[in-house]
Amino acid sequence: MNRTRIAVVGVGSLGQHHARILAAMDDVELVGVVEPREDRGREIASKFSTNWYSSPAAVVDQVEGVVVAVPTVLHAEAASCFLQAGRAVMMEKPVAADLATAKRLQQMAEAGGALLQVGHVERFNPAFELLQEKVQSPLYIRCQRVSPYTFRSTDIGVVHDLMIHDIELVQALVNSPVAAVDSFGAVTMGPHEDFAVARLRFESGAIADLTAGRMCPQAERTIQVWSEGGFVSADLQTRKLTSWQPCPAVAARPGMLHDVVAATAAPLTLKDEVFSKWLQQEETQASDADALTAELHDFVAAVRGETRPRVSGIEGVAAMAVAERVLEGMSGWSWQSGSPFEQVRRAA
Repeated sequence: MNRTRIAVVGVGSLGQHHARILAAMDDVELVGVVEPREDRGREIASKFSTNWYSSPAAVVDQVEGVVVAVPTVLHAEAASCFLQAGRAVMMEKPVAADLATAKRLQQMAEAGGALLQVGHVERFNPAFELLQEKVQSPLYIRCQRVSPYTFRSTDIGVVHDLMIHDIELVQALVNSPVAAVDSFGAVTMGPHEDFAVARLRFESGAIADLTAGRMCPQAERTIQVWSEGGFVSADLQTRKLTSWQPCPAVAARPGMLHDVVAATAAPLTLKDEVFSKWLQQEETQASDADALTAELHDFVAAVRGETRPRVSGIEGVAAMAVAERVLEGMSGWSWQSGSPFEQVRRAA
């Protein structure tokens, strides 16, 4: 078997798991880990029986692809030499700290004939995969992604840290350009926004409301979707899906309920039949398969030329473009004081 030669750049809290999973894959040779902190780099390299390198340039000629898991502000610096050399890169989300840099990395990949994949791991969450199968032509989507303050990813705000997951997910569900964005946010710990709300209006007519926060006592990651076929709610943590759909008779002729009401002497008694007779509930437990492992298998297959990555640089940049519009909307008004958001952010 020809094993695909992969390295991991950055072995912090997330990068170490990339290294662990890749080291266990039969069709992958984990060539090494790149980490500027020698003690950490040697620790992870020894743990997974590979080599430690201090800089990306030291490993670029030895690999077919790399996973970049350094802080967002260092993405361009870490990935450039690989993209220019035509090596495949899986970049942890977001693509970069700002849209201009994200576009430059995508252009660099195209110029170098390199594959650029973006680590939007929620696309591989079995609960989302099942949701995507169940939903067609969504009309309204509501996403809630909140968590306690972890003191990680403080180089970026909550829009690029958390909300961008849901921006990418709803774009995959709706498959239509975003026509308009309304948003506002707040700074708590700073220096970047820790809470953000956005409404995305798509050219298809669909609307998505997104809430992201990292100052909440308990984590929550949910997506609720209303469509012509009914309602589906997915908990991306427990991986449980709940759906409500009209019974076949109502689906075939929605107006029949008005006829039933008109023919009933005491219409208020019908309320007990709504969620038993007229709307049918279904609960589904999605697989417990590891999403990060699935994402890395997708990357390796793409490096081999067997498939197109589920989230390429094009999709990653598209999510960044919407995130930029969310941040621009927030800069116009602060929920906290009524002052321009940037003024609040600078004062934090």
